[in-house]
Amino acid sequence: MDNLFLIIFLVSIACLIVGLIKPSLVIRWGDPEKRGRKQVLVTYLSLMVLSFIAFGMTTDTKKAPQTQQASQQQPAQQKAPEKPVVKTYKSGQYKVGTDIPAGEYVAMAKGQAYIELAKDAKGTLDSILANDIFINRSIITVSDGQFIKAQNCELYAFKDAPKAQIKDGFLPSGMYKVGTDLPAGEYKVISEGGNSYIETSATSSHLMDDIISNDLFQGDKYVSVADGQYVKFFSAKIQVK
Repeated sequence: MDNLFLIIFLVSIACLIVGLIKPSLVIRWGDPEKRGRKQVLVTYLSLMVLSFIAFGMTTDTKKAPQTQQASQQQPAQQKAPEKPVVKTYKSGQYKVGTDIPAGEYVAMAKGQAYIELAKDAKGTLDSILANDIFINRSIITVSDGQFIKAQNCELYAFKDAPKAQIKDGFLPSGMYKVGTDLPAGEYKVISEGGNSYIETSATSSHLMDDIISNDLFQGDKYVSVADGQYVKFFSAKIQVK
């Protein structure tokens, strides 16, 4: 159908050109006295416009299904994989096995923070199994039936915790797991003024029996740590680079 309208359009152009020269050749109807150039212009210009519009409409209609089909054939854009939501536990007290699963956690401090592990909810000194006052980060292991209290910090499952931050070649005060947060080896420990403290332990239970070594010191000192151990220091920094 679009070819027909194109033919009519082209014929109209030819008739218009011929009619402007000799109107009687293309105007065969109506009053002979009115078969002039004006009638040629009105007749064939109108026919040109109408045939051009009709040609455009039929061409668009013909192309529309092809465009739609092409768009349907395009593969759907793949969505970027969503980042897994990391579960955190804000300041408060939690019952292990009820409010929080048993396991190893990293406590990320907001300033100076405190964590406490208790065997029951009595709140007495005899109930406390372990505790820690720290800045930056600490690590603790909890078991079903125990109670963990966190103040001014958030708890992360160890596997989900933010990585240890090395600042200008130093690990800042905090608690770190050897083999994960820093490699095993010998390190220089630098006091940041006053009395500094460093401790290595076999686990992250914070129990006295698990302490391998500890020291209250001033100035600089060295410490050797092995994979799987934990190192905790306060008012000091460890040179790792």
